[in-house]
Amino acid sequence: MTRKTWMWLFVVAGLVLWGLLVLVPGGHKQEVDVAGEFVAETYIRLPSLGPVDMSVTKPVVYLWVALVVIAVASLAVNRTLKTHPGRFQYAAETVYELARDGITGSVMKRGAATWFPYIGSVFVFILVNNVVGLIPLPLGKHHQPAFYAATANLYCTAGLALCTFVFTHYAGIRTNGPVHYFVNWAPPSAPLVLRPVLWLIHAVSEAFRLVSLSVRLFANMLAGHAILAVFFAMALMFQSYAAAVLLQGGSVLIYLFEIFVAFIQAFIFAILSAVYIGGAIDQEH
Repeated sequence: MTRKTWMWLFVVAGLVLWGLLVLVPGGHKQEVDVAGEFVAETYIRLPSLGPVDMSVTKPVVYLWVALVVIAVASLAVNRTLKTHPGRFQYAAETVYELARDGITGSVMKRGAATWFPYIGSVFVFILVNNVVGLIPLPLGKHHQPAFYAATANLYCTAGLALCTFVFTHYAGIRTNGPVHYFVNWAPPSAPLVLRPVLWLIHAVSEAFRLVSLSVRLFANMLAGHAILAVFFAMALMFQSYAAAVLLQGGSVLIYLFEIFVAFIQAFIFAILSAVYIGGAIDQEH
């Protein structure tokens, strides 16, 4: 038989099996609290340091897991360096070259070597956190396997965005001096009457960079995990094996798409950080 015939046989067999599942009575209807999976549950209660709660919560545990993964992977690469790299070393070198040449070097005219350690670190840190969030860990309710990413917590993404915000202005002030840096927020080539307005617009845009960096990463990671949770919950709620098969098939496709989102969001955060820092260094004069 030809390949086309085999393909049609598989399609027909799949439809027949799915039709049989429609006739099979489902199990007991279950209720699932989707929102509860995103609550920052406290695991270790610690005293507060002023207004800051120092307790160990779910996002903190996921950050620790990501740090352990990064540390173990770094040690493994460092101890197994070879002239002819294997798959693991080749993957690590690809990530390194992407961060150095594809992100930092491609958008920064000056200071690329100085700021590559930060840009590369934030890229790898976000990427690992996003990928760890796609691995079911026993950190859900009642220690059930669950999907969660530290980058789906606004405090985490706001902290990362704040680092980029601070380093951007530090780089600009260090390179151009405090007076020239802030004065040049209004382009010198602009008409004198428009400079105050342009300066104010630039000042507002600097504040919104902090908001956009943090909210973009947070919203994209939260939305993806929420959709996955909804599909899994609907598969449990419907009293039909046929509906469960369709929903689980859809969740697999969404999961594969989330792997792409995990990478692209880390890439976007890193390259925007490089753009902001590079723009602060190379102002219009």
